[in-house]
Amino acid sequence: MSSINSTSQQQLRTATKKAIQKLKELEINFLALDFDQTILDIHTGGSWKGTVEELYPHIRPEFKSLITSAVATNGEIEIAIVTFSCQTRMVRGVIDHIINIGLDENTKQTIPGLIGIGGIVDTSTIIPIRGGDRSWRYNGSGSINGKQPHMASAVEELDARRNTTTSNSSRSQSSTPKPITRKSTLLLDDDEKNIHHALDNGVRAIWFNPKRPNELLPEIMRLV
Repeated sequence: MSSINSTSQQQLRTATKKAIQKLKELEINFLALDFDQTILDIHTGGSWKGTVEELYPHIRPEFKSLITSAVATNGEIEIAIVTFSCQTRMVRGVIDHIINIGLDENTKQTIPGLIGIGGIVDTSTIIPIRGGDRSWRYNGSGSINGKQPHMASAVEELDARRNTTTSNSSRSQSSTPKPITRKSTLLLDDDEKNIHHALDNGVRAIWFNPKRPNELLPEIMRLV
């Protein structure tokens, strides 16, 4: 199970801050993240029998830190979960937990729509999940291989939300979020096939080695 001591936590926060800055410098504004054996240090097989709470100890610290830091950019770097698992409600519970414990209360309040009924964190307002639950469909002309349709569908949702937010706000044109493109997208996945499909389609991608999770942030820093 994933665990980390206080000294390592500080080192991880520092490394994550640098990685987020690197993403901004490269104008990457969309992270597409796999779930099983990527965000989690186990594979649920899409048939997890336990509770969502029993998955919390399996959340990798590296992804907990990266997801929290990306959300804290308040739209500068968007996130979507792209998975073949049909247990998307369980996935949502894990993501909600990451943000609930990772962000301080003041930061949560600055993110529009994040706090739902009863003051409970609801990431469905900011983080799309595309899984194997048949709750979505991609009808575009892009590739349907690997996680490509998952990412394309998530971007459609994010674009719609961004357009609504922009039209309902008084933000200047200079503060309008830049479009999400293939070049501004980064897929993190432990499945090499999904990585190859992404790269073949002009999407940035990093193969995540489940056996060496500490290489995630250094790999981001090596992006060009």
